[in-house]
Amino acid sequence: MATLSAQTGASVGIDVRVTRVRARAVRGRMGIQEALGRMLARTPFRAEPVGPMIWRLVFRGRASATAIALTTAPVPDIVVTARKYPETLSRIGTPISVYIPRDASARHDLHDVIAGSEGVSATNLGAGRDRPFIRGIADSPFNGFSQATVSINLDDARVTYDAPEPGLRLVDVARVEVLKGPQGPLYGTGALGGVYRIVTNRPVLGSYESASSFGLDATSNGGPGGDATGMVNAPLFAGRAAIRLVGYAETRSGWVRNAARVGRVNDATVAGGRAALRILPAPGWTVDLGSMRQTIRLRDSQYVDRDAEDLTRSPRFPEPSSSTFSLLNASAGGPVGSLRLIAATSHSWQSRSDTYDVTPVASMLGYVAGRTYQDRRRHRVFDQEVRLASGEGHPFAWTAGLSYLAASTIATGTLRDSADAVLPFSFALHRIVTEAAIFADGSTDVLPGLRAGMGVRIFRSTTDDERSEGLSTAVTARASIGVTPSGSLTYAFADDRNVYLRFGTAFRPGGLDPTNTKTGRYDADEVRSVDLGTRLRFADRRLSVSAGAFRTAWSYVQSDYLLSDGLVGTRNAGDALILGAEATAEWRSGPWSLVAGGMVQHARLERAADGSELPEDRRLPTVPDMTARLDIARSIRIVRQPTRWAIRAAYVGHSRLSFDDGLDRKMGGYTLLASDVSTTVGEVELRVGLENMFNARADSFALGNPFRIRTEREYTPLRPRTITIGIERRF
Repeated sequence: MATLSAQTGASVGIDVRVTRVRARAVRGRMGIQEALGRMLARTPFRAEPVGPMIWRLVFRGRASATAIALTTAPVPDIVVTARKYPETLSRIGTPISVYIPRDASARHDLHDVIAGSEGVSATNLGAGRDRPFIRGIADSPFNGFSQATVSINLDDARVTYDAPEPGLRLVDVARVEVLKGPQGPLYGTGALGGVYRIVTNRPVLGSYESASSFGLDATSNGGPGGDATGMVNAPLFAGRAAIRLVGYAETRSGWVRNAARVGRVNDATVAGGRAALRILPAPGWTVDLGSMRQTIRLRDSQYVDRDAEDLTRSPRFPEPSSSTFSLLNASAGGPVGSLRLIAATSHSWQSRSDTYDVTPVASMLGYVAGRTYQDRRRHRVFDQEVRLASGEGHPFAWTAGLSYLAASTIATGTLRDSADAVLPFSFALHRIVTEAAIFADGSTDVLPGLRAGMGVRIFRSTTDDERSEGLSTAVTARASIGVTPSGSLTYAFADDRNVYLRFGTAFRPGGLDPTNTKTGRYDADEVRSVDLGTRLRFADRRLSVSAGAFRTAWSYVQSDYLLSDGLVGTRNAGDALILGAEATAEWRSGPWSLVAGGMVQHARLERAADGSELPEDRRLPTVPDMTARLDIARSIRIVRQPTRWAIRAAYVGHSRLSFDDGLDRKMGGYTLLASDVSTTVGEVELRVGLENMFNARADSFALGNPFRIRTEREYTPLRPRTITIGIERRF
């Protein structure tokens, strides 16, 4: 069952009683439903589809899905593959969250995952410009050139290195897996905070499928918007292959106004698509080929300079931005004796262009006539990995392999006057990073109920940096060799109850710092974390609880910071300590379901780079000290049609923009409520939603323009009340 999930991307909910029944091995070319049917042919269970690429195993003779919609099933287990071999969620000895999109809308993105997970946060500059942070490992609110603290992955492809999260829309996605805490052994340098991994729905062999959705929305103080998605899955070559095509588009109304212009300024458009081809060249072997492209256009920035309650910005030049993300990826996997071989290759490109009004600080850039600054960046990541894994059911579950990563960044900055003429000032940066590594990770039972795990990565990374500002140029090159280990103990005192202890590490190489007059560089930083957690299921699996506490020591914190002219540099800020705890509970009873979660953390920079003590409240940037959420849903029947009503409440605690002097600005501290109703009529699902029900006003992010932030207060107001209407059809 785990192998089927890993090969197809399907999520299979497993009742604890099913794990005691041996399913038949199945080989050949067939659809997922047929494969599950054959596996369970001689068992008292059957597979029941409950959503796109989602199945639940139930006793034969149980009521149909329509009836079950009115009598909520137990909380299902999910097979996840974030640790590079299939595992059931309830038995993993590491902190992890899984987010499954509620519908096929093109509106879902990183911020929906944040709302449905504990310990995850992000900046809020706008789609395609945000950096996620996990468990308080936040280095800076600015989009500088330090490597990101979260590894962003699309299936087996690593898609970013030092760029923001590309704003990938969660369309035709099976789930998003969030590994929390340092993941150096499996994901290499940069995975200090954890891993954000999007798992797409793979092509289904032997089955024609299609789906489409359309949505409309209207925002208070804004205007109308809409989105559309489409998916087609078609078998090829007599069932030996299948292709899956996905397309989507969204137009989102802005809600910020410029006092000097008529209408909204921060409208946004998103358009993208994916193509995936799956081939079965030989029994047990699978080859996947894929491509993706997405573009985002933001008409203007989304901050104001008066107050978070005021949605109007003082007159200034437009600050549009745009981004394009492209990906090519390929993977192959199959049996090699009793083992399984997986090879994955990907190449991603991300280009960005951001424009800022620099009128107040133009003289610091050397030209009083300067009006706008255009920041252009091109990112490229090539990722190659070959690994072996143990066979399914082996008592010693392990994976080991080789990996190679090459990332490059080319950035240019130009200054323009009011006539849009280019001024002589220029900024340029060119960086090339490589990492070659050997890694291994595995676990085995050492005593009845006690499982020990260990991982290690040995790597060599190189960095070549060249940075020029005006007439000054700095060049540096450096290589480093390192080891990042991990270890865990998991004790299962029942089939669906365990407690785990995990130790994890991750490393991030250094780079160029022209302001460092001694070395001209900033040093590598390192994270070491200890987690104590548990996963429990009660009441015939209708109540599921996961909880954990963690302590993270972060040495030589790398941080992007503002130079006096508004450009961004990188330096070592000092040492940080992060303490925290989180818990999530999910309860289902009859037609009711409830999810509650919360997180508290104390993330502070304790010592400066020179070892001196810092004030007690020097908080790490952008991460709130507390979050909480509550989701309540009820299934009912209206005019004989199954209908689901849900209400969601979320609290985001206070945080600070930065630990730098003068920028330690308070933000956050707000509560949001949302509600939606959906009903299914045949193959059609209708839904109506209301976001930010009470039109709350608060500052979600105290930054919009890094060139003006020192001369004014900046606020990013919450998106006002928005009503959404959608329709989805599967064929």
